[in-house]
Amino acid sequence: MNILYKVGFVLLISWLFACNSGDDQDPVIVDLADAVLNDFPLFEVSYTDIQVRQPEIVDGEEITPGEIVITIPATFDILDLSLASVNFDVSKFQISPAVRSVQSFEAGNIITYTITSLEDPGKSIRYLVSVIQEEIPPVKEPKITGFRFEKSKNANLSSDIEALRIVAYPAMNSNAIYVLVPVNTDLANLVPSIDFEGEELEYRQGENDFSEYPETDLSVDFRSDYDYLSFRDRNGFELSVNTPGTQNRYRVVVDVETPINLEENSVSTPVVTVGETRRFLYKWVNEGNHPVQHGMTASNYIDNAPGSKGNIFSAFLAVANSTQGGFIRPGEEGNVSVTVDADGAAIGDYDMTIVFSPKYDLNRAMINDLVDDLNPIEDIFNTVELNVKTTVINRQ
Repeated sequence: MNILYKVGFVLLISWLFACNSGDDQDPVIVDLADAVLNDFPLFEVSYTDIQVRQPEIVDGEEITPGEIVITIPATFDILDLSLASVNFDVSKFQISPAVRSVQSFEAGNIITYTITSLEDPGKSIRYLVSVIQEEIPPVKEPKITGFRFEKSKNANLSSDIEALRIVAYPAMNSNAIYVLVPVNTDLANLVPSIDFEGEELEYRQGENDFSEYPETDLSVDFRSDYDYLSFRDRNGFELSVNTPGTQNRYRVVVDVETPINLEENSVSTPVVTVGETRRFLYKWVNEGNHPVQHGMTASNYIDNAPGSKGNIFSAFLAVANSTQGGFIRPGEEGNVSVTVDADGAAIGDYDMTIVFSPKYDLNRAMINDLVDDLNPIEDIFNTVELNVKTTVINRQ
């Protein structure tokens, strides 16, 4: 009897525990906020930008899926990519496609990633994931955008001086900067200010190699040191603007507005007899920074006399003596050679303005009036006018 009582008591206690144990189990509550993605790192490449819009969750249910747009570098052109890692607790949620599962994002493909609760598979959220490449920025041609001598850096200047022009010569794969300064400017000690587009600015003088342009002010000697055998400036100053794989070089030409300074602007010749051809010489000085080539002819003749009798004049710029060779060097004197040809000329007074139009010859680093399709000739100087009066008389 005692045995039956004890067995019954044990069964009763076991039943009570079983009932109590069933009553203590609470329903599983899944918080989908714990499953959201705060990032979407890629295994194959680091993105340059990411935009994440979280899913809309109402009363524990997804109403609208989230969206993730990933931008990768333009230089990375592989679009078979995979998720590198997740930020949620992987013991509570799983993601599909899985981490390290390669997906094709080609042609704007949108891949749906679903995050599901492991405790309650009925609870999940989604992300619509797409990948785009950065746009390749247009390649900027390295170039100099500004060149000047600022008064604040050059005490001998009365004002800032901007480059007259910056010229590109595509056919020559070359460029030039032209700057005109006042006569008597100290060209041996000028500090330029330079604006450029590119990654690196370099310079060289004469035969030296290119060096990095210093951040501090650079004093430059712009005086021409002309080699009359090779027709080049041994002291030429050059700049180079560089980007990876590309460079643009510039020759810097510094001179004055009016290198040809006439001793007289208006002259009168002795009388010329009909049938004569006479030559007259008038002095001028090269006040510029580059040599002037002998033989530069007048570019125009303007008849100032009433009742035109025609032009009996011809003129060119000449050396003052034979020791000068074929050039009038900076600081040297030259002659304006004026020829009066009265053979068949009408009797009377003549009044002619003779015009010279000096130009800069870039490749030869000199001043002349040559026209050459293969060689840059820049019309940067002031024209020079010599007024010549003469009287043609009959033979005596």
